[in-house]
Amino acid sequence: MYIFIGALAAALFATVSLKGLHFFNFINWHPVSFLKKFESFDWSAFERWVILFLIIAVFTLLLMLIAQALFRLPPFSFSLILGLAIAMLIEWRILDLPLEWASLKKLSIPFIILIVTVMRFIVETARYMRMQTFR
Repeated sequence: MYIFIGALAAALFATVSLKGLHFFNFINWHPVSFLKKFESFDWSAFERWVILFLIIAVFTLLLMLIAQALFRLPPFSFSLILGLAIAMLIEWRILDLPLEWASLKKLSIPFIILIVTVMRFIVETARYMRMQTFR
């Protein structure tokens, strides 16, 4: 039960932070723009953000379950490596960047920090839940 609450908290923090990053122009793309592909639905802005929240919640729940299974790895390095990889893959996919060293300059550092912070929360929460469950 508590793992669902942790996943919802991480998803809420990530969604609100993405809204803040977009509002203050720290990222050059809109976080809910992928929903424009589905033209058959006429969603309001709030509904788009709720759908993004639900997608992030499911993703964080899966990451928490994976992190619980890999509890022997050091949480700092695991969250740092996984967070960097996820953030870079997301931005490379969204911005459609070529695989060159010059593309690294176009990545948003606040977005990378946000993803690494959320990953740290997910991994530490999963580790705590694992230790509390099996002690």
